Amino acid sequence: MNRVPRLRQIPLLRFTVVRFGIVSLLGEGLYFLLYGLFLTLTGSTSSTLALAGGLCILVNAYSHSRITFRVRFSKRLLMGYLLIQLFGFGLAFLSGLALEQAGTGKWWIALITYVLWSTASFILTRVLYRAKSDRPKSDHTNPLPETVKPHANR
Repeated sequence: MNRVPRLRQIPLLRFTVVRFGIVSLLGEGLYFLLYGLFLTLTGSTSSTLALAGGLCILVNAYSHSRITFRVRFSKRLLMGYLLIQLFGFGLAFLSGLALEQAGTGKWWIALITYVLWSTASFILTRVLYRAKSDRPKSDHTNPLPETVKPHANR
């Protein structure tokens, strides 16, 4: 009997960056879903941003630890993740101001700052979560276990 979940058998999912992208996209989808729900319930943009954003940060911190980097979630990782997101926000905000001053188009600013924030988040989260992990530092984290040969001792 194979005890490895079927998703782990998909070769592309063995790459951390692919799992990071999937978790991030699902997190963005959840954010927009919650944003619409809370906006309908409260009618307040600021409350909606705080509720949807706060919940998504918690969900993303947990999801990145368990799915992306396959490490145990802890308060230390949550605090580190919050600091990383704060840094990413600052980087995106300051870059956006500089790009705006340079005359860059608004949608280009959105794209460039998103890429900057995502890249910084991936690299720093990987460093944080890997520092907590005892796993090898290769990109193939948590590879499929070798098959057990039940008759090997005969």
